[in-house]
Order: sequence, then C-alpha cells, then structure tokens
Amino acid sequence: MTITPPPPTSLAGLVEAYADTTAAAVRLGEQAAPEAADLPTDCPGWTVLDQLRHIVSIEGMLLGDPLPDVDVSGRAHVRSAFGEVIEKYLEGHRARTLTEVVEDLRQVRDQRLAVLSAPGLTLESETVGPFGPTTLGALVGLRCFDIWCHEQDLREALDVPGGMDTPAAANAVSRMLHGLPKVLSAGALTEGEVVVLDIVGPVQASFAVTVRADEAGRLRGHVVDAAAVPSAATRIGLSTRAFTRRAAGRWALDRVDAVVSGDDALAERVLQALVVTP
Repeated sequence: MTITPPPPTSLAGLVEAYADTTAAAVRLGEQAAPEAADLPTDCPGWTVLDQLRHIVSIEGMLLGDPLPDVDVSGRAHVRSAFGEVIEKYLEGHRARTLTEVVEDLRQVRDQRLAVLSAPGLTLESETVGPFGPTTLGALVGLRCFDIWCHEQDLREALDVPGGMDTPAAANAVSRMLHGLPKVLSAGALTEGEVVVLDIVGPVQASFAVTVRADEAGRLRGHVVDAAAVPSAATRIGLSTRAFTRRAAGRWALDRVDAVVSGDDALAERVLQALVVTP
C-alpha cells in the first residue's frame, strides 16, 4: 500500500507532525470567538473548549500531572475505565477559560517538544504512554493521531477547514487503514470476500482487505495488494475527510458521501463497521 503524501516514519518526522497539529489546535483556539467555546463538536459530550482541555490534560498527564480526584460518573459518553481516566483529566481543567486553556496548551506544547527533542532519543526509546510502557515512536505516532482527530473536531465545529494534507493527516490515514482488517473481520466481510477502499485525497491511498479463516476456524482480516484485486471487486471511494471522520467514529453513515462500485450491500456493511477508534 502506498499513501500519498507518505506518513512520517522517523522520530524527527513524527515529532514535526506532532508539533504541526498541536500548533494548529493552538491557532484554532486563539482565533475562536469567546462564544464559540460552548459549541458542540462531533466528539460526543465535548464542546470546542472541552476539545482543547482534553489535549492539554493528556499532554500534561504525559508530563506527570496527577489524576484529578473528581467524580465523572453518569456521563453517557464515558463508556470504559480508560474513558473515565480521560474525562477526569479533562475535568481537572474545567474551571479554565478559553483564553487560559489556549495559553496552557501553548506552554504544555513547548514542554512536550523539549522532552521529545532531547538528544539521543530514537523510535525505540522506552517511555510511558496512556496505556502503559511503550516506545517513543509508538507514543508520538499515537499522540499525533489523537490530537489531529481533535484538531479536525475543532475545525468542523468552528467551520475552519484545513489540515487534510499534512504529515499528521497522512499518519492518521495510515493508522486507520491498518486498523481495518480487525474491524472488518468481525462480520462486515464473509470468508473470501474482498473490498477495496480508495481514499481519493488530499491524502490518497488504495487499501484492500479480505477475510480468511485461521487454523482454529476464526475469521481474520488480511491486507491484500489492491492492484491485484479483480476489477469486479467491490470498491468504496471516500475523500480523506469522509474516511477519517467515519473511521474516527465522528460521522454517522448518512453524512458519509461514498462512491461505490460492485456489491452495494457489502459496501454498506463495510461502511457500517468502518470505525477503528475506541
């Protein structure tokens, strides 16, 4: 699979993508009118200001901020233990205004970039992420992905398009595509069926998935060469925006403008399953 433009693979490239998407979030917060702080976003339960609070709080967590001792029970959008942790960190910034949170984000961004740019670090350097011990490359790629998704949440709510042709966008498309074999093996495809997703831009890619049974009879998704897939195979064309909004769980199917050739029912099952974020 080729993604154009290619996602960053070096630590320096990942850090640059992280710096770019966090800077975009800062700019969006700076440019937002005070009354825009309470606008709802595509991320359930969160306003524009909550999006910024979330980015600040998780980056602060990675810098060692303690978990706030607050009650977040009873919130419909909190559906897991990890989601509760995320919400508690956000709640710790609840008293901060839009102006204050933007300044907090600017400062925490500078601190994180100083940590990530320290001499001697590599992709394999050991660190601790939101889910426990990991490598620095994995952590920066994950944070770049998460922050870019929230950058897009902000852009959608504030009606400020952009950021779809950046290294962070390519990183997000790559991570989402590589999550598809798992989600499509859970019923969207039957054994032997193949589907090709054509992401048509600004980030472009063709990605083909099939499902085969393993030795235990369990269905597993597999990536196949999109160029070698028969012309009669079902193909789904999506813009970068539509694909990433759907794969991030932000858009319902009625908001997704897809161009389908082949089996319409199969394509609908795939689009229904096309959510790779928790």
